[in-house]
Amino acid sequence: MDLAVKIVECIGARYEVHDVEMGKIYKWCPAIATVECGCGERLTLTSSRTTCFRCGADHKYVIREVLGIGVEEDEGGHPWRSLRSYFSYLKPI
Repeated sequence: MDLAVKIVECIGARYEVHDVEMGKIYKWCPAIATVECGCGERLTLTSSRTTCFRCGADHKYVIREVLGIGVEEDEGGHPWRSLRSYFSYLKPI
């Protein structure tokens, strides 16, 4: 059964800056999306929490698309974006 999802709010990943006596503290805040599930439940979802606790519907594909998480480009057109070269060992001359 496929339930419709309504995106209510989407906040991208960011750092929050807090001023303290001796400087600044940077707190990492992951991207979140507030959605309304087809069952009527309003949920705040992240890349690690994608399931509606009321009806059990998994919204991982919606969250990935909305937040841009796990979207990998084809590295054939952009070889400089691949990390594969960083993990290969140099051959001795």
